[in-house]
Amino acid sequence: MKQILRLFFGLVAAMIWLSVSAKDMPDIDPNAVVAKYGKPDRVQSTEYDKPRPPQVTKMIEYRKESVRFMLVADAPVGSPPPYKSWKLMGLQDMRYNLAISQEEADKRLAYRVKK
Repeated sequence: MKQILRLFFGLVAAMIWLSVSAKDMPDIDPNAVVAKYGKPDRVQSTEYDKPRPPQVTKMIEYRKESVRFMLVADAPVGSPPPYKSWKLMGLQDMRYNLAISQEEADKRLAYRVKK
């Protein structure tokens, strides 16, 4: 099941990557997300999967708030890890698998924001 989910998200990432130019995606530092909102409930990455998918993805999940940050490595297809920079593919409501805005994510994660 875990491999099926990773394959699914890898395919979604590849479709998004092909349909949207990387320059249209904002840069994001996964460590900055954690620094701002605190330790996530789960981080999934395809960086070290064997076989590694052509387009590497990372998901940072905050379950109680139902927020998922979906990232794609900002590197040529097939490049080996580690990856220095990432692009934000989008934010997702984990319950309904729907896109949400940064404003909605900030609202849901407001109490977690470190001051």
